[in-house]
Amino acid sequence: MKKARSKKSKVIIAVVCVIAAIAVIFGTAYGFYHSKISLMNFSDGKWFGTIDENDDSVKNEAADMDKATADLEEREIIEAEGGIYSSENVTNILLIGTDERSKQFSNNARGDTCMLLSLNKKEGTVKLVSFERGMGVPILDGQYKGQYDWLTHTFRYGGADLMMREIQECFKVEVNRYIRVNLSTFIDGIDAIGGIDIELTQAEADYINHPQGTYAEYHIAEMKIKDEVQQVKAGMNHLNGATAMLYARCRYIDSDWGRVKRQQKVIQAAVNQVKNLSISEMNNMLNVILPLVQTNLKESEISGLLLSAPQFLGAQIESKTLPEAGTYGSMTGMGGRKLFAADFETNSEILHDFIF
Repeated sequence: MKKARSKKSKVIIAVVCVIAAIAVIFGTAYGFYHSKISLMNFSDGKWFGTIDENDDSVKNEAADMDKATADLEEREIIEAEGGIYSSENVTNILLIGTDERSKQFSNNARGDTCMLLSLNKKEGTVKLVSFERGMGVPILDGQYKGQYDWLTHTFRYGGADLMMREIQECFKVEVNRYIRVNLSTFIDGIDAIGGIDIELTQAEADYINHPQGTYAEYHIAEMKIKDEVQQVKAGMNHLNGATAMLYARCRYIDSDWGRVKRQQKVIQAAVNQVKNLSISEMNNMLNVILPLVQTNLKESEISGLLLSAPQFLGAQIESKTLPEAGTYGSMTGMGGRKLFAADFETNSEILHDFIF
């Protein structure tokens, strides 16, 4: 059961540093710039799929949600009212981490990590909002239109396009661009930037050093990284890709909410590391990471991000997770699955205040 359940624990890695580090191309020859952009996978993110209700990972994730919602009050979702909010100074990009085991992208994946990257060109700020994957959302299109299910499943039902629409409609914030990575980006991406500095608690260090009987034991066997995992200590550590993967996927010692916080720390650490890379190191990093990235950003939009990238390189990322505590209960959705039933009206106001 633990093995099947752990298959859902994915994380976005090095997405922010892809945008920031590619700034090295700014001011260089067009041919070099174009050669790097051509490494990326461009897709409008539109497709439709279904969920196998008998899949073990779906069943075991449902069991987890039964426990997570056991003490919550039953309630209905409160929809947000009003129009979609946007600003000419703010660029919102949905960062999606999907659950493939290979370097190839699949239309049969789920979006297990969903974050909104918000860049404010006027203020020079970078903000990152994580959305709880078990949050219930109304399915806006496809075979299951009108029903409610986990946010993570909407990627399977309608691709990145549907997942963006869910965030936009539920939280009333404009988002029509995405960047997608999968698990293959994780270890390769962290190693490509030379590792990251992460401060570990004693519980986190024990989880990595003594994986027997935990999710980490299965992760190590699944990814064949036994010889790559480092011995760590409580306090500051410089983690390679394999060790960072165990850290970022960890929810065994606390909860999925704790795992989200670790994901945010990994992204900040990756950005910090990228700032110290030489031009040749950045070039090598881009060669590794860009083929593992899928996006619907236009080349002209990427060029615009490059022009404004220098003002963001020194920024400290401000992070938030939604829905906020006290703003959600539980409800039952399609397939009898328990969902976090959010007050989207309240959380959309929280998101607007945070971003704008």
